[in-house]
Amino acid sequence: MAEKIIRRGDIYWVELPDSNGRELKEIHSCLIISNDRQNNASPLITVIPITSLKAGDKVFSFQVVIKLKKESVILVDQIRTIDRDKFKDKFDKIDNQLLEEVERKIRFVLALKN
Repeated sequence: MAEKIIRRGDIYWVELPDSNGRELKEIHSCLIISNDRQNNASPLITVIPITSLKAGDKVFSFQVVIKLKKESVILVDQIRTIDRDKFKDKFDKIDNQLLEEVERKIRFVLALKN
């Protein structure tokens, strides 16, 4: 089977590792944020999980709302690195404007200077 070509800005279904905490687990859509050079060379890919919004859910200033099949939120505070073997099918791709918004939120969450 050919290896998946995973690109920055793609959204894939990913099997997230189980945890005992509040992090998302099981299969979720995830935004790829690692750079394409790393994505081609490394067995590890950096992602941000996405979850659907339910009535009454609060959206925090460090999260990004996205419309997929349902109104959803990119959980910028849950950045993680996952083995490419945990990646399932490609789900979607975001545009450059939304990717730039995610990058701004990453800088905020990690307290990075420009």
